[in-house]
Amino acid sequence: MPALPVSFLVSRFPNPSETFIQAQVEGLLERGAKVDVHALAAGNADVLGALRLKWQDRLKVHYAPVPKTFGARLLAAPAALAKPNALATLDSKFGDDASSLRLLIAASRWPQEPPERRVWLAHYGRWGRFACALRNLGLIKGPIATVFHGKDMSAYLKKHPDAYTSLFKRGDLFLPISDLWRDKLISLGAPQARTMVHRMGVDAARFTMIPRTLGEGEPVKFIGVGRMVEKKGFDDAIRAFASLRREHEFPNATLTLIGEGELRDYLKNFATSLNLGGVVKFTGLLPHAEVARELSQAHVFVLPSKTAASGDMEGIPVALMEAMAQGLPVLATRHSGTPELVKHDVSGLICNEGDWRALSANMKAIATAPERWAAMGQAGASRVRGEFELKRWNDKLFERLSGLYAI
Repeated sequence: MPALPVSFLVSRFPNPSETFIQAQVEGLLERGAKVDVHALAAGNADVLGALRLKWQDRLKVHYAPVPKTFGARLLAAPAALAKPNALATLDSKFGDDASSLRLLIAASRWPQEPPERRVWLAHYGRWGRFACALRNLGLIKGPIATVFHGKDMSAYLKKHPDAYTSLFKRGDLFLPISDLWRDKLISLGAPQARTMVHRMGVDAARFTMIPRTLGEGEPVKFIGVGRMVEKKGFDDAIRAFASLRREHEFPNATLTLIGEGELRDYLKNFATSLNLGGVVKFTGLLPHAEVARELSQAHVFVLPSKTAASGDMEGIPVALMEAMAQGLPVLATRHSGTPELVKHDVSGLICNEGDWRALSANMKAIATAPERWAAMGQAGASRVRGEFELKRWNDKLFERLSGLYAI
């Protein structure tokens, strides 16, 4: 039986903040698929080099670079318009993919040989729609599956409420990462029979489950991992932590925040303004091994996600899954699909998003009950190993894409 041919369509590859895409690419390769990746921008060169070295000619990566700004795309347009069928990319039926000139530029830089039939997997709703446009133009061939995550189901739809109408008509399979998003897609018009939850999971075997205990005289150590952006809620974590130390009488507690992002300097200054300058540790971006070491030395994981002013929301944060897989009790919020992962008062404590006072109260409740940490950590690890195990979901992805290709 010939290998299943699968093509990924993504905005950038490899992207450090989208390791779940790389995990799917490698998962399908491990299962014998013939995989290539088409991206509109290059990502981390070192990671790409390692992938190519590992998989040799079994993994092919193609770039059709599209400038980020409209002005830069406008400058590239004359050369693009000289390509065959260029005017077809400007058809109004392609919506803002046409008016933004993204489709024009991408099509002009797309491989020009006749496409072979493959099953296409697009990550994020807008790129599923983009894949449908490429197929309509004859640049790709085969069924299209689309994975829906967070921003594409929140901030993007807030600006473009009808963005997926054409995708629902032309796409072949829709894979939201949570029950919440599945319900929303169906309410927007996605065909129910072809809309199925597909979790982004973690390889639990890579993580060591460590029961958490508190030594005599040891401070309670909180830790958070994620991009320093508004929806991660790290400002609420800092404010709640300040209240814990000041009002709830845990003056020796510590908080470590791992990650980079546009708000890092603001968050450091905010911590200083709350007299936490020498207490909250900002590590910046760390290699995975160092993140694992930091997590192994902490007691409680904190990720108080919330809806950003733009409407941007999480899916189900992989950082939470990784922390739970290592036995950390967690503090989280009722945000997006997080309650589908974290069960309140079982694997951690949950409060309403944006409620830093409730978060601080939860910090106190968990800090004063170290005898519960091991049971909470075990419950979380069991949840991840059951419902969010990457190998299980990669098996299901291979099965689903094989079925789609066979139609």
